[in-house]
Amino acid sequence: MSELLFARYAPKTLEPVNSIGAKWERLLDALDLESAVKSRTVCVKMHLGGGTGFTTIHPYFTRVLVRKLREAGAKRVFACDSPGSVLTAVERGYTTETVGCPIVSISGLSDRYVYPRPVNPPFRNFTEVEIGGEVLDAEVLVDFAHVKGHGACGFGGASKNLSMGCVNQKTRGRIHALEGGLNWDESSCTHCGVCEENCPNHAISFDEKGRFDVFYHNCKFCQHCVLICPQKAITMEGGGYRDFQRGMALTTRAVLDNFKPEQRLFINLLTDITIFCDCWGMSTPSLVPDIGILAGRDIVAIEQATLDLIRTEDLIPGSLPPGWELGDKGHLFERIHAKDPYAVIEYLHEFGLGSREYTFREID
Repeated sequence: MSELLFARYAPKTLEPVNSIGAKWERLLDALDLESAVKSRTVCVKMHLGGGTGFTTIHPYFTRVLVRKLREAGAKRVFACDSPGSVLTAVERGYTTETVGCPIVSISGLSDRYVYPRPVNPPFRNFTEVEIGGEVLDAEVLVDFAHVKGHGACGFGGASKNLSMGCVNQKTRGRIHALEGGLNWDESSCTHCGVCEENCPNHAISFDEKGRFDVFYHNCKFCQHCVLICPQKAITMEGGGYRDFQRGMALTTRAVLDNFKPEQRLFINLLTDITIFCDCWGMSTPSLVPDIGILAGRDIVAIEQATLDLIRTEDLIPGSLPPGWELGDKGHLFERIHAKDPYAVIEYLHEFGLGSREYTFREID
């Protein structure tokens, strides 16, 4: 059973000392950062978002984290994400000055500075991942994740932040390809162009005869087109979301295998919990009230606890997109996206990455 630290968002009183910002500092003090980071280079892996989205981790939280890492004796601290997100990070307030450390691309601006690592055990033709060189050059990994829903795997947290955020675009495509391909129903399509206009990777087009075409080199199988099509003319085929989640868990393991257990730290921020991933480049209403912050050294436990804290009965009225209705079973994210979010936790546990049993030590 793993112990997790939990800072509840709601204050007991309106005194500033009881606010989430003050609790955040006390939570970091309780983590014994010095034993993990002293005299070492620390990588803080985040998702910096994109487009018109802004419900990512607030720079304030990052700045406090960086300061605490430095005070604990870290030799060097940097924050990182994929090349495209780093290039536009300033639009969401992430700069060296605001967060207190450099912000670098995990794999260089060309997405080519990577280290190949085997997938163990291999899964179908998924046998190798390419992990960002800047991540693996560090000695300590801080997985600082913003929790949200996700159309492909139910939810995104600590595992998705590593598996999809620490690898290059080619590897992300391989993981998403485990889901299958895209089918187009010509009889239902009205050629409104919504799918093409809103594809975040410009992978969709229509040829001169009006036929749907996908450039799979760019497609990352995010299912944006599937979800946004007003006629439901696009569907996904293939292995399905569980194969995608297994691929994420295998990639997470490949990343974590490069760091000693005592030099891994997982922090999940349960605020601005929206229906879709930050990679959609847009912000939507929060599904539930802000919950707080979880931290610990067991990725399985922190993902399990994260989902356990997000409850259907707390769904905010009017937070779902127009026309969306909840399914009748499972976790809130499963009732929204029809995918069991606990599946990735099952695989993480199967691969020996931690325990699904946990206890809370609440930070007052």
